[in-house]
Amino acid sequence: MNRARRLARELSVVCAVILLLGLSAFAAQRLLFPGQRASLDIAQTLDDALGPIMRQQIRATANVVEDREVTSAFSVIMGRLLPAIPAEDRMRADGRQFTVEDRKFAVDVLVIRSPEINAFTLPGRLICVNTGLIREMKSAEEMAAVLGHELSHVVHRDPVALLARQIGMAALANVVTGGQGGAILEQIIQTMVNVHYGREAEDRADAFSVHLLARAGIPPGSFSAALARIKESAQKEPDLLKYIDPHSPIDNRIQKAREQAGQEKVVPRALPVDWKKIVRVLSPA
Repeated sequence: MNRARRLARELSVVCAVILLLGLSAFAAQRLLFPGQRASLDIAQTLDDALGPIMRQQIRATANVVEDREVTSAFSVIMGRLLPAIPAEDRMRADGRQFTVEDRKFAVDVLVIRSPEINAFTLPGRLICVNTGLIREMKSAEEMAAVLGHELSHVVHRDPVALLARQIGMAALANVVTGGQGGAILEQIIQTMVNVHYGREAEDRADAFSVHLLARAGIPPGSFSAALARIKESAQKEPDLLKYIDPHSPIDNRIQKAREQAGQEKVVPRALPVDWKKIVRVLSPA
């Protein structure tokens, strides 16, 4: 029994060292070569390790909506978006493409009951959307546009890169290996809720969403429409707006998205979602 315990401890130490080395290499690559995508095996390993922890933390600390109709609506939207991700962005670490049926590479969406107008992406391919933002969207297509933007952060693993820079590799390793990571988990969530990735990453995510919408048979103009809704919300409830940096060039982003949408080719197919009903379900009692 003692030998088994000793072996288990030794294995956990080895895993922690391997993870820490991976985190170090990942962060070094992003710091030294910010324009290049990180090695898929390192980034994927981090996503796989942090994913279950992030899901557990969100469910423990946030008011997650469990309504069946809401869950079904978001499944329909994601079911249209995920297969439309370009092949070059769906490569697994072993060189094969992942599919929607491949649960190891699935992207989950959690709806959080909060008046703040926000959506954010956590490590582990987890997108969180606040009910405050959902109520601002006038159609399932506009909601799909926001999710498409967040999917860019998933594909490019922006959350892991940001956390490796801001929180540190050792801290992340401590969370993954079961160390004293409670305070760090709270810091991770708070960082991602209020994150602004920077102009390059946000421009890339805007363009990604517009193109993804077209590939998914969703009007690509839905993204500029969604941004316009969010801009309007900033005027009505500025204290609740968290989704965009108030100092960001929102008008320029809307204009660029409209121009790109005009160049995309699309055969529109309606999303079978009763969006007005979803908004009513999520409205305050």
